[in-house]
Amino acid sequence: MNQDPPPDLVLEIDLTSKSLERFPIYSRLGVPEIWCYDSGKLNIYQLETETYIEKEKSLIFPNLDIQGIPSLIGSYRKLGRRTFRKAVKEWVKKQI
Repeated sequence: MNQDPPPDLVLEIDLTSKSLERFPIYSRLGVPEIWCYDSGKLNIYQLETETYIEKEKSLIFPNLDIQGIPSLIGSYRKLGRRTFRKAVKEWVKKQI
């Protein structure tokens, strides 16, 4: 892993299977943070002593309103790709 370090963040979108089943793989790779989106809810998990613990805030993006992401997706997903992209860009600008 010295040549190819693990990613800082993994984003899992649960459509057919639960991402919790893959947590042991991510733990062995040393991925410090996982975001899981399922049924309109975003959960954040952080690696602590080889186990992922659910948290309220991201270590990677500590000032980002993570809980605002599901409502953003829900509000704009029906409006088409272009409108959604524009909405995401505007939301990110407000966050930083």
